[in-house]
Amino acid sequence: MRRRTIATTTALFTCVAAMALTACSGSGSGSDSGSGSGSGASNAPSAAKTPAAAKGPYADLTGGQIVTNSFRATRQAGSLHLKAKIADAKEGPSTMDLSMDHKGDCTGTMGQGKDTIRIIKTGKVMYLKTRDSGNKWVKTDTTSADTKELASSCDLNSFLDSFKGDDTDTEAKKGATTTVGGRTAIALTESDGAEHYTIDVATTGKPYLLKMVTTGGDSPGTMEFSQFDQPIHAVAPPKSAVIAG
Repeated sequence: MRRRTIATTTALFTCVAAMALTACSGSGSGSDSGSGSGSGASNAPSAAKTPAAAKGPYADLTGGQIVTNSFRATRQAGSLHLKAKIADAKEGPSTMDLSMDHKGDCTGTMGQGKDTIRIIKTGKVMYLKTRDSGNKWVKTDTTSADTKELASSCDLNSFLDSFKGDDTDTEAKKGATTTVGGRTAIALTESDGAEHYTIDVATTGKPYLLKMVTTGGDSPGTMEFSQFDQPIHAVAPPKSAVIAG
């Protein structure tokens, strides 16, 4: 894989999750999961993989070229859903189940260690729900230092910037064909010392990055990407469910 880009992406995700929970101090792992939330990457068994045929997906491209095209297509997406679980050696386990768009709107959950928050951001207003807020959403704006940091977790542009790299093709090797979220994909693999990467790239439609798995190293984990260019439905909660921050 593109080592610097993958490392940057994983580090950015971990930092964002930690920052979000710090900015929302006093939150806890409440039992209210809500729609669109989750405990990280899916635990469902993966579909059986089959060897890629010689004339299979992207037969005329190298593994490195496929990765380059995938990162380029993904960072051009207007919106996406990210579901991830990273076990960072310093920050501990981080999770995200979040839909984001280029306007900075988002909806979903973020977690760090045992703490989890639900977040809705629409325009310059955020709504947060934690264990301490009971069954209410705390309304806040994005002007203070803490809320600006938390709002940055919804910045799809910043997240996708980590995929830019230098567009230099890597030595990724083509692997098996598989299915991710109902979409056919090709798996590519590469290692960097103790870290081993697998990236699944869509073989139909745009070559979006569908899944990235890192094993070994300081930040092993899984990131799954879906719902590209779809409306994210970040809608303010009913006024009766909202309290002032």
